[in-house]
Amino acid sequence: MSISLPTYTRREIPLLSRRHRMWAIISTGLRREIRRPAAIFTVGVGTAITTIVSIVLLFFAPFLLAGQRLDLTFFTTPASNPAMLFFVTLMAATVGAGLIADDLDSMALTLYLSRPLTAADYLTAKAAILATLTSMIAVLPLVITPLTAALLGLFPWDIALEAVGISIALGLLITGFFTALALFLSSLTRRRAYAAAAVFAIVFGLTVPAQILAAPGSVNNPALLYLSPWEDFLAVARAAFGASSGVIDWAPALAILLGATILTALATWLRMKAVEVVSG
Repeated sequence: MSISLPTYTRREIPLLSRRHRMWAIISTGLRREIRRPAAIFTVGVGTAITTIVSIVLLFFAPFLLAGQRLDLTFFTTPASNPAMLFFVTLMAATVGAGLIADDLDSMALTLYLSRPLTAADYLTAKAAILATLTSMIAVLPLVITPLTAALLGLFPWDIALEAVGISIALGLLITGFFTALALFLSSLTRRRAYAAAAVFAIVFGLTVPAQILAAPGSVNNPALLYLSPWEDFLAVARAAFGASSGVIDWAPALAILLGATILTALATWLRMKAVEVVSG
């Protein structure tokens, strides 16, 4: 009979892959954010108002939009609805402002950035959360309008499908810009309220003064409209749908939007890399 002590072996629990960890962040974040009253209001009311206004204009275009041709250029009007600007900004402020700030405040960021998850993986997951919710306001109403027009026989299907493709591209453009902007501002503070205020300050702080100063009764310099992300988006939308060009050209406007999106995304990644080095 042996009197030696028993030996035990500990089984190592394998770490989840990067893909599983990213999906966990996305699914958990979407479930949490979609339960917030602010997010429910923004998605529901924003999508409803933008869609209803577009369909009303579709039905009553001969009366409300006298002289407007019922061709591809018509869909410039739904894409330039100011309600979309307000609710997309509101979504970036209510949801996007806290996606990174809350993790900084709770120190959860150090857990997220533990291996095998990288800063790029973390930002991609957070961007997917905000982009999904923002696209419901920026993409969905623009797609519903031409499909409704085709189903009712108001537009031929070839024009409607072309409008759908353009609408998706335009919606993704503005979604990407606001997603990158909100995440960048959220990465700079631990308080989501500060980041939310900064989102409104930047968007409307550039748009309103630019429109006022570019007016004929003021400085009368149309080039100031390039400072406004909304005016840049409108210039791109007019060109995409073949409408008459405005006071600014679409190519520089598109370059500004894409450049701002890339630069803010890069700055956010560098910020996360710095946090990872400090925490690790």
